[in-house]
Amino acid sequence: MRAYQRFKRCIGQGNLWLYVVSVLDKRGPLHGYAIIQELRKLGFNISAVYGYVLIKRMVADGVLVEVEREGRKLYAPSEEAREKLKHAVDDLRNLLQLLT
Repeated sequence: MRAYQRFKRCIGQGNLWLYVVSVLDKRGPLHGYAIIQELRKLGFNISAVYGYVLIKRMVADGVLVEVEREGRKLYAPSEEAREKLKHAVDDLRNLLQLLT
């Protein structure tokens, strides 16, 4: 059913920032390829090129910040992204309550 496919795309691929911020909150700062690998473990079939474009866009949008450790560029969620993740989780809980 198309409506369900749109729903899956919206909560999945359409909101990858939720997954990235959540992973980085749990694991700490990661380099770009590790973020891509984590998304793949979660079932997202993304290419390395798309993954790096996504990360750069998240940096430009203020979702991620670049952190340098031992000469490597790592990415961490911004404080605002952490707060927005909490709000998004609350919104999803409220939606579940309405639907069930």
